[in-house]
Amino acid sequence: MGYTKTFILAVTSLACFACNAQKRKITIAELPATAQTFIKTNFPNQATSYIIEDKEITKTEYKVQFTGGTEIEFDGKGNWEELDANRGTLPASVLPKAIAAYVAQNYKGLSVEKLDRERYGYKLEFTNDLELEFDANGKFLRIDD
Repeated sequence: MGYTKTFILAVTSLACFACNAQKRKITIAELPATAQTFIKTNFPNQATSYIIEDKEITKTEYKVQFTGGTEIEFDGKGNWEELDANRGTLPASVLPKAIAAYVAQNYKGLSVEKLDRERYGYKLEFTNDLELEFDANGKFLRIDD
């Protein structure tokens, strides 16, 4: 009988936590200032299709979708976590300087489609699906298979 009560309590607690997660559509003016500046600087002429605020118990995240297909995910402070042009090309201005220099020198003519901020640094994907990994300072680490 004790196990049944514990199980019911655990399931009820999980259900309450799940109810606290909320997604809602917001405007660009409701994004953190850092995210607003990033968008205005790097995507000045792109219209947004939608912006979602995803509030959970321990964190808040934002997802911006442009009408051209590019998506950006931001953390609760407005720092980008993932940039994805979805078969398009990201502007060179979004690349950290060291990564931009490495790409220009070693992969001239290729376009960047996706850039992720990882624990170790960055993961970059070109439109031809070639993936590169860089450390937090933008130093090339390896080609990702």
